[in-house]
Amino acid sequence: MKTLIKLFLISTCIALASCSKEEATPDPIAAIVDKWWCDSNNKLSSQYFKSDGTWEQGSKTGGADNDKGNWSLSYDKKKIFITNVVGKSQFLKNWDYELISSSATNLEMNFTGFNTKMTMVVCP
Repeated sequence: MKTLIKLFLISTCIALASCSKEEATPDPIAAIVDKWWCDSNNKLSSQYFKSDGTWEQGSKTGGADNDKGNWSLSYDKKKIFITNVVGKSQFLKNWDYELISSSATNLEMNFTGFNTKMTMVVCP
């Protein structure tokens, strides 16, 4: 009986040790929402991803010249979809960004339509 219990305990320990814990995919939403993101090279328009799902591009002071629309994150958290864009000079209404990395202070994306890498930082 003792041998059976020992074998059971040993096999349980081996089974538990062999289970690998999957890392949870970090949620980029918490890092990117409700702040203006400026291009680190000062060449691209600033981006704003509001927590209510609206999006803005242009001057961080806002205004009539900014492009506005909606944004959402793909189910796998690898793409940001921009939709229903309206603006004075906007010829695209929908596009997506491939999310490369995100943190509280840095956002790196690829504008897939033009294969343009965007390195963004929180605007001062």
